[in-house]
Amino acid sequence: MKILHIDTGREWRGGQRQVLFLHEGLLSSGIESIIVCNEKGELCKKGLPGLIPVSFKGETDLSFLSELKAIIKHEKPDVVHTHDAHSLTPALFAKITSRNFRLINTRRVDFSINKGFLSRKKYSNSQVDCIVAISNAIKKILVDDGIKADNIPVIPSGVRFPKNINYSRVLELREKYGINDETYVIGNIANISDHKDHRTLINSFDKFCEVVDDAKLIIVGGGPMFDEIKNYSADFSCADSIIFTGHVEDVYEHISIFDVFCMSSKTEGLCTSIIDALFMGRPVAATRAGGIPELVKHNFNGLLSEVGNSDELSENLLEIYDDMIMESKFSANAFHTALKFSEGAMVTRYIKLYNALVSA
Repeated sequence: MKILHIDTGREWRGGQRQVLFLHEGLLSSGIESIIVCNEKGELCKKGLPGLIPVSFKGETDLSFLSELKAIIKHEKPDVVHTHDAHSLTPALFAKITSRNFRLINTRRVDFSINKGFLSRKKYSNSQVDCIVAISNAIKKILVDDGIKADNIPVIPSGVRFPKNINYSRVLELREKYGINDETYVIGNIANISDHKDHRTLINSFDKFCEVVDDAKLIIVGGGPMFDEIKNYSADFSCADSIIFTGHVEDVYEHISIFDVFCMSSKTEGLCTSIIDALFMGRPVAATRAGGIPELVKHNFNGLLSEVGNSDELSENLLEIYDDMIMESKFSANAFHTALKFSEGAMVTRYIKLYNALVSA
């Protein structure tokens, strides 16, 4: 069996991370796997075996469509797996003109597909064999938009958990950020973009600091709104206690210095950063956006608040801070929750799906 993936993104975000995990998992399982990726994208820079860089200017780019059809004709994949909305359109055209492969798309965002004529047509096209949702929340949106539930398997994103933590680096980070034994650290790891709603996060932290003196908010990640959010935080009295790290590679070492993980998203397909934090035994305070409640169970491994409600999010952070018994319970439950969302479980589910499609 041969699988051809298409990812047209430029940034390194959760979707690209999942493509990498799936590709490497398929190869280690003895399944041929190829990735057609944007030559200007971060995924293309990873130096993986089986990468095919292509020029991509948009989903209606005729030169990309021609190149994609040539690649498909040469490689003869059994399944073409598109990993973003922009790659589905050219893959669909390629299938309509050749009809010799199965076509699937993974949907990672929790908003309606009914925003445009082209979007509605491509997702409801009979040539698309199935649309994989990474959470039940996304599946519900797709069903509400008219896609048959039977054509929407749910395969949650998977995380590659670390085999060990560099605790020497953890000590270095504590010193670098001025963290002592009395400091309470609220951590966030996310691409700094609009749907992550860092403004609500900062508003919540400002309220938290009115009660807790020695606290820090560490915001890990880069993104299109990095400078804007950093400038926004400068106007708060807690500004000196907010640390922006930018992009880092030592994610788990950073989570190790957090006391609690906080995610303030407005929309969210699932959120693998929360899975990372749960694996490290961190209680989570988050919003009820998208698939987050499928990870964070209220009063089990964290506390949930309504989207955009900085008062409620701050109150939840304070509740976890004040109640050591609650914090310990959340921490213990967090690890066991994370194990259900491993990289291996995700790869196994996709292999089962591919086999079912090909045999059908």
